[in-house]
Amino acid sequence: MKRARGFTLFEVLISIAIFMLLAGGIFAAVRAAFTASAEIATAQLDSERGNAFQQFLRKFFQSLPADAKIELRLRKQAGRGDVVELLAWPMPPFLRFGTNSGDGMAISAMPDGRGNFRIALGYFRADDPPDTRDRRLEETQWLPLLPNVSTVHWRFAPERNPVFSDTWNAGNARPGIAELTLRMTNGSESTFAYWIPPLQRRSTGAPDDGNTAPQPPGGEPAAGPPPTSEENPPPPAMR
Repeated sequence: MKRARGFTLFEVLISIAIFMLLAGGIFAAVRAAFTASAEIATAQLDSERGNAFQQFLRKFFQSLPADAKIELRLRKQAGRGDVVELLAWPMPPFLRFGTNSGDGMAISAMPDGRGNFRIALGYFRADDPPDTRDRRLEETQWLPLLPNVSTVHWRFAPERNPVFSDTWNAGNARPGIAELTLRMTNGSESTFAYWIPPLQRRSTGAPDDGNTAPQPPGGEPAAGPPPTSEENPPPPAMR
């Protein structure tokens, strides 16, 4: 009988090399697909975070109480870098969780230790002295809103004079426009403008229904006929 011929060592090595090339190609294709999918998911998540943050800021500015004050500042942190911080007090009603209606809210761009910022939300008591307020802000539990921010730039303008300023003190008049420019770590940059409703004067008197007698300058009620009732009917008219 004729003996069957087996594979030579060279043929086995060639087969193994071809298999490794095919396996490497398949692995690279699968890895590229997973990487692309992860990048798309990350981009979608960043977009959703950015949109949610913009909607939050829009509602925040539109819901400010009539007597709310706004301050933009840089808060110093030892060994951590400066915090770009927007303070507002009293806070909008939809963010009020405490019992003190005068509590304030801080929207802070805080250094993340990697040369970038993360924007977070914190609360403070408006009646605290400045030193106490800053110390409590450093110790408070922050609610993260937007990570991976490389540049934060706030600007404000008065209601009737659209000249923007990079600073805003609480003693100034209420701003009418707020502008925020954000540059993310992925290189994207966006600028958003927010309208701030003007201060409204609160009326302390009862609403005028058209039947209220006019008041003289001295504040006393105007003279008029005495009130009548069934117990004290008016005298009959003389003929």
